[in-house]
Amino acid sequence: MAGNIAALADHDALDDIETAMRFFLVSAVLLLANISVHALERGDVLQTVNEVRKTCSSKPIAPLILDQTVSTAGKHMQGGANLRAALERAGYRADQSAVIHLGGQIDAAGLSRVLKKNYCDVVADRELTAIGIYVSKRDLWLLFTKPFLVPAAQDAAQVAEDVLRLVNQARAKPRRCGNEHFAATTPLKPNPILARAALAHSRDMAKRGHASHTGSDGSAPGDRATRAGYKWRDIGENVAAGQLTADEVMQGWLDSPHHCANIMAAEFVELGVAFAVNPQAEQGIYWTQMFGRAR
Repeated sequence: MAGNIAALADHDALDDIETAMRFFLVSAVLLLANISVHALERGDVLQTVNEVRKTCSSKPIAPLILDQTVSTAGKHMQGGANLRAALERAGYRADQSAVIHLGGQIDAAGLSRVLKKNYCDVVADRELTAIGIYVSKRDLWLLFTKPFLVPAAQDAAQVAEDVLRLVNQARAKPRRCGNEHFAATTPLKPNPILARAALAHSRDMAKRGHASHTGSDGSAPGDRATRAGYKWRDIGENVAAGQLTADEVMQGWLDSPHHCANIMAAEFVELGVAFAVNPQAEQGIYWTQMFGRAR
């Protein structure tokens, strides 16, 4: 079959960055005032942490919401589990997470001082919206999370529309993708056949738990477009995994030179967008953009 397949982006580096960003650990062992940590109640801890959150932030910030399941994960950490394992044992999936462990003796005033001095970056992180608190006799565990909330299946059409809108906003302005400069170009139109091909590939990636331009049957983007019934002259594909919103996935694509080049390529005139979810897979959600020009 004659035709051109646009450069396929190397997603591995982007995946590595995403993984590194989504899980991080902060821990400390502190020996402070002669007041037992056991005297601290969870309500006092929550109030203190949220007061510090406001103090550490230069702009208004929403308070952290206490989550009982995340608090249970703190108990598992007390038992020796690491952060990821503790959250999994508690049945909680986080998109981002961090933990602060304070050992020794501390009161509310001491907690406030320690958090302000050492942990403003974690406490005031706007991406982290929930908190779990576990208090033992001599340890305090503070678990901060951004819940893993994927788009609902019934919102798929709206999400695809949002991605298309963001793509066309990007194409409306000149843009540099890595070392390559692209002029502003025409907007793309939605194509239901490309959308079916994108959905089939997203489901395939979600089932395997692996983002790739090669399908489980060895297919390439052009093969999948043809299989879906799209008679193409030019075809291209972007894939991604782990991003929870249209804005997040588009920003990741635009930050990657090869993905960005597909978005800005003037030869493409149509687009199909889809995502698929597998809660058991490491990244959880898998995205596909299918670009095309029909014959």
